[in-house]
Amino acid sequence: MSLFTYKLFCKIAEQGNMGRAAELMHISPSAASHAINALEEELGLPLLSRSRKGASLTPYGQQLLPRIRAIVQDEIRLHEEIDLINGLEKGVVNLGVVDSICVRLLPAVLESFRQKYPNIEVQVYQDDYNSTRKMLKDGLLDLDFLPYPPDRIFNGNPVIQDRIMCVAPNDFVPANGAYVSADDLRDKELILPERGLEPYILNFLTANNLTQSSQHNLTLESSVLSLVISGLGFSLMPELVVKNHPGNYKAYPLINEPVRTLCLATLKGRPLSLACKKLIQEIKLVLADGSSL
Repeated sequence: MSLFTYKLFCKIAEQGNMGRAAELMHISPSAASHAINALEEELGLPLLSRSRKGASLTPYGQQLLPRIRAIVQDEIRLHEEIDLINGLEKGVVNLGVVDSICVRLLPAVLESFRQKYPNIEVQVYQDDYNSTRKMLKDGLLDLDFLPYPPDRIFNGNPVIQDRIMCVAPNDFVPANGAYVSADDLRDKELILPERGLEPYILNFLTANNLTQSSQHNLTLESSVLSLVISGLGFSLMPELVVKNHPGNYKAYPLINEPVRTLCLATLKGRPLSLACKKLIQEIKLVLADGSSL
């Protein structure tokens, strides 16, 4: 007798109703009835008592249920072992990251993940959001850190929040003393990296009628910071970026503390390998620890 029939029998025992069990097993009630009849005929024992109220186990059915459940569980464990071999013991996960995640979080994640799963290779692709987003859409990445919420074609759960900071020359003091307001920046030269500009920063600029400098066209945060340190302007950056680039400047939170929220994004409709699921789990564990940020 097939394992499917054993699963069906277990489902009927759980539901107490053959029609409901058939629905959960995605077959018709008549097909379910035929399968159970064939099982009873093969075993030579009545397993179910059928009535208008539903289906209940006969004494023989009650006696055999633990054995049949054990067979079903053994099959589940067998497939888990097969998945483990195919998806975890040997596998590759392609991960997209921006610079701040690559520098701040990734070393701790890769170190702990390699210790647990030494035969899984994690291939890291560092670029701006637009580039990694396209790679994820095209199926070149399995997993990507993207601004939350992601595009509709992706699934994404928020995992990181950090404040947007104002980076200023050393001699600057905001009117508030502790926080920078939009008014503090109205007559200032705002120098922002063009490549992969944070959408949260763009939202702040738009909401407060601020504009970035058109004098410079820089792609790297380190280049922007060098101009800030020289007193040539101000910038806005996520706090993780600031932590990655210590220097002779001041960093103040913005008033109302707008934040950057990043999610772990995957492509909708694309099944995740067990290796990818384990990497997601490891990233969440490292983030929960908090020491890497």
